[in-house]
Amino acid sequence: MKYYPAYLDLQGRSCLVVGGGAVAERKVHSLLSAGALLTVVSPEITPVLRSLADRGSIRLRDKSFDVVDVTGFYLVVAATNDAAVNSSVARACRTSGILVNTVTNPEESSFIVPSVVERGDLLIAVSTGGASPALARKIREDLEALFGPEYRVLLENLELLRTRLFATVPDEETRRSIFQAVVDSDVLTMLKRGDAAGAEQKIEIIVKELSG
Repeated sequence: MKYYPAYLDLQGRSCLVVGGGAVAERKVHSLLSAGALLTVVSPEITPVLRSLADRGSIRLRDKSFDVVDVTGFYLVVAATNDAAVNSSVARACRTSGILVNTVTNPEESSFIVPSVVERGDLLIAVSTGGASPALARKIREDLEALFGPEYRVLLENLELLRTRLFATVPDEETRRSIFQAVVDSDVLTMLKRGDAAGAEQKIEIIVKELSG
């Protein structure tokens, strides 16, 4: 199957996780980090999920899954250890036109979840289309070594720079030249060796030289 790569905006959207074990717990954490409004359906849950429910971070339906449970949700993850239950979740979602991912059978899913390298707002996704999760994991590990924490800091600096330039530099071509010059400079190298002050100074020099 050929998948269409996309990043979903889940901020404030109602999402459902069916299942309460370790796999469901991982899915819950990733969905919460994306800003989803999360409900969990399961008669049994891990202590961590119980704690999240007690704090109000997630809504808990302490019951077995029923097909009507998917009603009203934007996205659903079937994360039980029972393939039959996960298939039931997938069928209910497909009937209702709801995005669904099942952890036991990718062919029943309308989307799959890639291996991810995350450095702040930098998100690098790797997928083998479900053919080899082991290879996807290996590639992710290689990328983690290649794209270190300095990329998070660089992106934070670029975001601040973008806000500043849009407020102070009206010419689009000049802004584009500054952004490119910063990316092409040794700022990243400085950040990699821990010289944050030097990197900020270098950015200031580039801005001054190119903005006139």
